[in-house]
Amino acid sequence: MKDRAEVERLRARADALAAYVALAAHELRAPATVVHGVAATLHSRPEQLTGEQAGVLVGILHTHTARLVRLLDQLLDLSRLDSEAIPIEAEVLPVREHVEQLVEQVAGERAGEVAVAVPSDLRARLDPHALDRIVGNLVTNALHHGSAPVRVAAQQSDRHFRLVVEDRGAGVPEDLRDTLFERFARGGEDGSGLGLAIAQSYARAHGGAIFYEQGRPGARFRVVIPAPPPA
Repeated sequence: MKDRAEVERLRARADALAAYVALAAHELRAPATVVHGVAATLHSRPEQLTGEQAGVLVGILHTHTARLVRLLDQLLDLSRLDSEAIPIEAEVLPVREHVEQLVEQVAGERAGEVAVAVPSDLRARLDPHALDRIVGNLVTNALHHGSAPVRVAAQQSDRHFRLVVEDRGAGVPEDLRDTLFERFARGGEDGSGLGLAIAQSYARAHGGAIFYEQGRPGARFRVVIPAPPPA
């Protein structure tokens, strides 16, 4: 019986690895193809391009290289999650400052579409890497699948840190809500289906969880993490 259980465990890990490799190849191919095509055009025909045309191509490069970086980050996260190596090392963070810097990083030119409604004096005992992965994926998801403005709010109460990311879009279709945090679940043709699963895994590693709520309108993701207030 023990040997059979071990075989099943190894088979499950092999299946997960196969899915990981297939996903990596599929997700990276599209933006890599675009980047190669644009770079080839800029390299082989620079004298034939007007300044405006070159600017458009550079903008396309920026968009798709940003997507490549995001996908690589998600795939690296997935490899860590598969190896069950998510160390949680909490420290006292100035939450508003930390979230504002994170929004600038993940939203880029769209950072102005994200409102950070966090008290300036809020400090919480959290793992900064886990917080980055949770909030970064939720904000990216809101900008990609929802509609601006996106709002990030947070508070500390009942020895728990609570954070909400909400947008003004149509929300998540009812038939997708049960699988929303599963790996490879997709809300459309564009997107890896990994961001929400990764965010949930980091929240659970921190002893908490993420909950979905349908807004009026929009999607609302509520993060709850046990976090004793700083001394």
